[in-house]
Parts: sequence; structure tokens; C-alpha cells
Amino acid sequence: MNILIRKIFTVLILASIILLAAFLRLYRLGEISPSLDWDEASLGWNAYSILKTGTDEYGKAWPVSIRSFNDYKPPLYVYAAVPSIAIFGLNEFAVRFPSALAGILTVLLTFFLVKELTRNRLLSYCVTALLAISPWSIQFSRGAFEANFALFFFVLGAYLLLKFPLLSVFPFALSIYSYHSPRLVIPVFLFLYFILNFKTLILKWKSLILYSIVFILLLYPLARNTFHVGSVTARLNSVKLVSSPGEFINNYFSHYNFDFLFLNADGNPRHHIPDFGLLYLIEAPFLITGFYYLVKNRPSWLPFLVSWLIAAPVASSIVIDAPHAIRSLLFLPTFQIITAYGLINLSKRKLLVFGFLILVFGNFLWYFHQYFVHFPIESASGWQYGYKQAVKKVLALENKYDRIYVTSAYDQPYIYFLFYGRISPVVKNSGYFYKGLDKYEFSLEKIDSKGLYIIAPTDKVPGFQSFDTINFPDGTPAFLFGTIAKS
Repeated sequence: MNILIRKIFTVLILASIILLAAFLRLYRLGEISPSLDWDEASLGWNAYSILKTGTDEYGKAWPVSIRSFNDYKPPLYVYAAVPSIAIFGLNEFAVRFPSALAGILTVLLTFFLVKELTRNRLLSYCVTALLAISPWSIQFSRGAFEANFALFFFVLGAYLLLKFPLLSVFPFALSIYSYHSPRLVIPVFLFLYFILNFKTLILKWKSLILYSIVFILLLYPLARNTFHVGSVTARLNSVKLVSSPGEFINNYFSHYNFDFLFLNADGNPRHHIPDFGLLYLIEAPFLITGFYYLVKNRPSWLPFLVSWLIAAPVASSIVIDAPHAIRSLLFLPTFQIITAYGLINLSKRKLLVFGFLILVFGNFLWYFHQYFVHFPIESASGWQYGYKQAVKKVLALENKYDRIYVTSAYDQPYIYFLFYGRISPVVKNSGYFYKGLDKYEFSLEKIDSKGLYIIAPTDKVPGFQSFDTINFPDGTPAFLFGTIAKS
């Protein structure tokens, strides 16, 4: 009877953590973050296009790489969004739901990963709870971030590597089909795992060869398509790589910077909320304590964790704008494992543990307030807020004007006219939608007294007379609607 009660209690604790994780990732998902950014709109539109026509924005049937602006994206998120949009419609919630679901499942999967890795049930609960309320995880689970999708498959691959090693090849491959970073992180992680477990793994050399062959075969379509369509060149044009080993080393260790982890993240308003980094500040002393006890105790699972920690920031470090919160998302849940390990090793100090729990709860309440009250206001411009409202207003006015001229000050306006407008996905992008489509021109170079102009406050258009404004949530102007005064 006691065993049954203990099992029920165990299930209830885990279920409570997962329900909390689900609430934090689904509550007002379509409203906060405050707007779809252009990457989210692109993912959603391509998924909708595939749903309705079987082809992407550019007319490519069932693509292995998704062309998006001047880059090519791995395709898995778009395909995951297809059933979501089919069920919920073409809207913000539907586009973000696959990422939110992946975030919830990652929390659940982390429990089984840590339990399998450490054989410590208490540690598993602590890590899972910390990940459920993690600012880093919540931030990227509540937007259509392909990296969060990749993280789920990476964690699943890590779990299967421990439980059923040969099967791990499939989620690792799916992670690579989800985002760019795993293309570097996963090979480095597997190589380090092999080196640190060489004596054991070399005895299974036949399985290693089979694993490698299957991995190559699974990735062949992506590799072939990547080089065929020129996505490597496109990717290199969209990011700037480091120019020296010293720059790489500096970038690498910047991911362990206190300011990055606990205060300001990477500075991008889409990657963190006001007054918060990627981890709670109260976690810092326990993270340091966890490192100390890992070195002191050297548990059998330490090589696995070390392999993960070393590999996680590699992809982010080769690009000059490091540290980067998205490209290094595969750190999760290593920091939570170390923090929880430090906490458990201090568990005999009841007062200290109780104080930690109180402060974590306080940190969490402050985070919740910042995220749902201040974040939508203070980060609105970073999320390209105003395009949805602008498109709706344009649709109501467009029959009165011969041409409509839209600012490109906020970049990629065309994708919002596809997503929120009345454009049929049968109409395909010939490569010039960034210039204009139908009666819309995404440039302010022409002076047309019969046209409607939608400009940014920083734009200078001779003779422009404003008759309406769309504001950011803080009241400052985002878009001005107007015409050119007749001379």
C-alpha cells in the first residue's frame, strides 16, 4: 500500500510540474510576445502555403530547405506548423503552438533524462521544476523559434543515447532538420561522448559503424539540398563568422559570462524580458556550488554532462554576435542539472534550502509580472509590432487608392501582407515580393498624389500629410498613414 501511495504521489508531483510548464507556455500565447516577428510570419505563411498548395512561398513542392528572405531554413518547424494551422487557422497561436508544445514536452522528457542519467529521483524532480519555470526555456517556447524545436529532439536524442543508443540517431537527425546550430553541436557532442567513453564504446565498434551509416543516410537529403540550392552561401551572407581562433575562444567563454546568463542575456529584446537574463539571479550561488560538488564528487555521469556543456556553445561561438541566446539554447537543461545538484548537496542545511525556495518563488513571481505586464510594452518595437494593425487598416482603405506605398524601415513588410492580407497562397513569390505585390509597393521613393503612404516616424517623404497613426503599446508612433499634398 505504501508503495502504491508513493507512486501516486510521484505521478502527482510530476503532473503538477508539467501542468505549470504548460500554463507558462500556453497562457495568452497568441498575444504575448506582442507580435509575430518577420521570421514567425514567414514560418507561418510557408506552412499555410504548403497546407493549401503543397508548395512553399516560392512554389517549391515539399522543400527540404525553406527559402526565407535571404536565407534558407531547415524545414521541420514549417511542417510541424502545418497541422497546427489546419486546426487553429492562420493566426499567431497556431504558428507558435508547435514551439510551445515542444517546450512542454522538453520539460517532461528532462525528468526521464535526468532520472536515467543520475538514477536520482529527487534530482530529476528538482531539474524538471527548474526547467519548467526557466526564463530561457519559457522565452523561446512562447515564440515560433526553430531552436526550441531542435532542443526537444536534442534532449530526446540524449535520453535515447543512454537508454537505447542506436535509436538516438533519429531524434538527433530531426534536431538537425529543425535548426542550424545542431549541425555543429551534435557532432561535437557525440565526438566528445565517444572520447570520454572510449574504452566502453570501442568494444561496440560494429554498432558505432551502423550508427554512423544511418546518421549519414538520414542527413543526406538535407546535405544534398543544402549544397544544391546554395543555402550555405546564403547562410554565410546572413551571418558574419569569426576571423581568428582568439575571437572564437573569446566568443566561446562569453556564454559563461555573468551578464549574459543572469542580467541582460544577449541584449536582443526578443530574447529576454526587462531586468532578467536567461537564468534566475538566485540560481547563481547554487550553480557555482553545483560545479564545486561535481568536481569534488565526480559522479559517473559527469563525462556525459561535460560533453554536453562543452558542445552547447560551439555553433554560437563561430559567429561574431556572440554570446547568442538562441544559438546556444542547446545548453538546456545542463545549467538546471548543475544548480539542482548544488541544491541537493546542501539539502542538510534546511534553512538554506528553505531560503532558496522562498527566493526562487519571489524571483518567479517577479518574472511572471515582468513577462506579462512590462515585456509586451517595452519590447513591442523589437517584435515588429504594428504590422498586423497596419495591414488591417490598409485593407479597409485600399479601394480608395490606385497605389499603396509601405515603408521598409522595419524590414520585410511583404510577409505581413501575405500573412494578414487577402493574398491567396496560390500566388507565388517570384523573388520580387520584397519590392512589391499587387498594388502594394514596399518603397517610398515615388511621389504619388493619388497613393496611400504608410511610413515610419523616421521616414522623410516630401509633402506627406498624416491622417492616422498606429502606435506602439507605450503610445509612441509606429506607423503614420497619409497622402501627398497636391502641388
